[in-house]
Amino acid sequence: MSRSLVLPSELTIYAVGELRPQWLAWLHAAREASADDAVCRVDAGAVDEVDAAGVQLLVSLSHGLAKSHLTLRLADPSGPLSRACEALGAGHLLAAAQAGEAQA
Repeated sequence: MSRSLVLPSELTIYAVGELRPQWLAWLHAAREASADDAVCRVDAGAVDEVDAAGVQLLVSLSHGLAKSHLTLRLADPSGPLSRACEALGAGHLLAAAQAGEAQA
């Protein structure tokens, strides 16, 4: 199973309703495959529009993974996503991305 999730260009309140069921399915699959690796990579480079609902969905995904001792890693977060996470108090999502870059 691919443990990589690709974020869409729009991560706003208008998109999260459609994304949530897909992400829940991905979360379930990631938990099932957790024996392989504790890091779940999320390609975050394409996000060019994000709001509080989008960041909230990422935080929720991170918490869901943590319950299974898995870590969300945002790979190459875009500028808009990075700024939104910082502004909304979700900088911990970026810290995981920076830690992954430092190890690579």
